[in-house]
Amino acid sequence: MSTPNDRIRRSNRLSLLSTGLAMLIAFILLVVHQYVVARQLMLEELRTEAAIIGANSAAALLFNDPKAAQETIGTARLSPRVMGGALYRSNGVQLAAIGGQGFPEQLPQNGDAHADPLASVPNSMAFGLLDGHLREDVRVDGSKVGTLLLHVSFSSLYWRLLEYALGVLGIATVALALAYRLTGGLRRRMTHAEERLEQLAFYDQVTGLANRRFFEHELQQTALRLTRDRAGAALFFIDVDDFKKVNDSFGHEVGDKVLKMIGERMVSVVRSTDVVARLGGDEFGAILHDIKDSEDVAMVARAMIEAISEPFPTEPTPSHVGLSIGVALLPADGTDPAVLLRCADMAMYVAKTKGKNGFQFFSEEIDARVRFDLNLEAGLRQALNNDGHGLWIAYQPQLCAQTRQLLGVEALLRWRQEDGQLVSPVEFIPIAEKTGLITELGDWVLNQVCRDLVFMRASGLDLPKVSVNVSPRQLQAGTGVVENFRKTLMRAGEAVERFEFEITESALMGEGATVVLDAFHGAGFSLSIDDFGTGYSSLGYLKRFEVGSLKIDRSFIHGLPGDVGNAAIVTAVIQMSRALDIKVVAEGVETDEQAEFLRACGCHILQGYLLGRPMAAADLVNYVRRGNTGVE
Repeated sequence: MSTPNDRIRRSNRLSLLSTGLAMLIAFILLVVHQYVVARQLMLEELRTEAAIIGANSAAALLFNDPKAAQETIGTARLSPRVMGGALYRSNGVQLAAIGGQGFPEQLPQNGDAHADPLASVPNSMAFGLLDGHLREDVRVDGSKVGTLLLHVSFSSLYWRLLEYALGVLGIATVALALAYRLTGGLRRRMTHAEERLEQLAFYDQVTGLANRRFFEHELQQTALRLTRDRAGAALFFIDVDDFKKVNDSFGHEVGDKVLKMIGERMVSVVRSTDVVARLGGDEFGAILHDIKDSEDVAMVARAMIEAISEPFPTEPTPSHVGLSIGVALLPADGTDPAVLLRCADMAMYVAKTKGKNGFQFFSEEIDARVRFDLNLEAGLRQALNNDGHGLWIAYQPQLCAQTRQLLGVEALLRWRQEDGQLVSPVEFIPIAEKTGLITELGDWVLNQVCRDLVFMRASGLDLPKVSVNVSPRQLQAGTGVVENFRKTLMRAGEAVERFEFEITESALMGEGATVVLDAFHGAGFSLSIDDFGTGYSSLGYLKRFEVGSLKIDRSFIHGLPGDVGNAAIVTAVIQMSRALDIKVVAEGVETDEQAEFLRACGCHILQGYLLGRPMAAADLVNYVRRGNTGVE
């Protein structure tokens, strides 16, 4: 990009050139106009002089007096524009002449084929560029008595025209100099305006870094250079981890300042020949030139992450963010800018899924993984658009640990693709969370559960309790998610007391969770904490929100009763829950030994393959009919 001084000089030259060209055109038009006007005026004056001389020569012609004629036409020499003249009788014979211009002795009569070219003048006058001949008939009482010929010069016209041109040129030069000096400030303002427009077009207004438009152009130029040079390059696609917390905690004004500091720290890590840009929101990009090997790229990525890991000076408390960096290498991963950006974005996505605050090189495995995720997303969207085609609810029984009576079920979403293949929830639920489809899926699940309850009651099974999972993404909608659930149950005619909503420990401790959980409690829904023991929930929160049950994560159930550590944890959780009057659900129960240990410890509810696998609504009806569950 050109420097401001270069742009000012270029602007000055263009301004001077355009002004000079305009003045040159105006100068030429003025001179031409002056020439036409002055020539016409001069011809009129010459015609008047010829008429006067002709009238004064009439007596000499009538009396055939050469001497008088010579004196009369001699007065024409007093005019600087007349170089000579001749007076002819009516029969064309020369009476007198002055100036030695070679006037003919005899004017030819009409039809004379050997006429002298000098005498072959039109009836009035004939003029060239430098001189000409003026012909005036001398008449007395309407009768022609002779002819006057004058040889005239236009030199005085051109001298006056030259004086005029020099005057105009001088005035124009002075005017141009004054205008150039007086408009200097305007030109500088125009230059600054151009710089401002360029800044708006190619640079981010928050960080001062290059924007996406400039970045994509530079990436394209880098790819073109690689076709000529052997040196490699690297593309970073960078996402700032947990930046939303900065905006939510301190406001967008402070957030913008943090973004600017993030950009400055990134620039401090790379070389002056490299490019760092803000692509939008909390996404950045970087292009590293003249890269020799991937280790150099990894070193820069680590340095960036380390630089950003330092706290940012926000008030009243410092802010901490991280970086997830996806790396694509040029030309190894391609030279098409769009493909490279997509590859780096894929790698960044994988870096985030691995725990954030790290970097990941693009690979064919990543490409396959991301394409698989995209296909899952497309399939989920299609299923939802087709009224949940391929989606169904599996119900896993929850039995009393003491009596093995059916106390409820957990509703679990299942998906069978068009080809008949079942997709694991471990695969499609995270995709739904990331893309936001989980909200629409959650609504579909609750509606389908209500439809299944109608079917089961018609089949003679009236379930006491149904547990439905609520994702952290759904809770981000605020109290609106609770109102949506309440309206769904109201339309279906289901009692809110029949439903229990399961949330994770992390969701319980999340920002804004307090208001949402209060709304669940206020609507009459019971809450269950899922995967208890894997997070950092507060006992005070359990008491405050009147949590109905805790589900001990299956990782603690595995190995019971032989695993002493897990046994101690499970026993402690059960004792704590009973002290808080909270029911305990153990999920993942697969052996009789595990079930007996949990019963002896005082666990309330068991759930797992030992007691029943997740099954469709019709299968659940048959399960209850043939089993000893205590449900009629």
